[in-house]
Amino acid sequence: QQLWDLGIKKWDMFNQEAVNLKIKQIHKDFDLVMIAEDFDSSTVLLSDVLCWPLVNMTSLKQNSRKESKVQKLSPEIRKILKNWLWADYMLHDFFKKELQDRKRDYGLQSLEENVVKLKKLNDMMSDECVLEVVNDTESLSSDFVPWSQDVKGFKIKEDNEFCKYFGIAENQFIDYLRSLQIERLIKWYQN
Repeated sequence: QQLWDLGIKKWDMFNQEAVNLKIKQIHKDFDLVMIAEDFDSSTVLLSDVLCWPLVNMTSLKQNSRKESKVQKLSPEIRKILKNWLWADYMLHDFFKKELQDRKRDYGLQSLEENVVKLKKLNDMMSDECVLEVVNDTESLSSDFVPWSQDVKGFKIKEDNEFCKYFGIAENQFIDYLRSLQIERLIKWYQN
């Protein structure tokens, strides 16, 4: 549950006023909340917030389920989930509307042009770095094996340092970042 991950207390999960207050706090705390189903537009807006060029925003679609593992939800199941996860739906709907407002403020035509540019940059990076998209992720080097066997992985041109970090699996990437932080802490402490 998203709100739980964002720090709402367990006993507040069923309190609409507490949920509204948490959503307001999140809105105040974050300059931009990206929406997964509108990832390309969200990424273009993030590049604008960060003042980074689009070429620095390229990515591969990590954690994408294999087609054989995708399950369609029936309308009845969707209704049950919506009732059960009403607070997360409130969060999502609020930030989806916020994202629509941000897109309008940015300029829809300019946004669409930049989404096209981002997709071309992603394709160029993929052409340069990805040898193959694989379903059998156990065949990958250990840094590239995803957390779940239900998702696709990337066979990357590992000899190209530029390419490595596009395909590295998230848990391995987090471990790498932690090791960098520990190194920096040790250097800082020694000075």
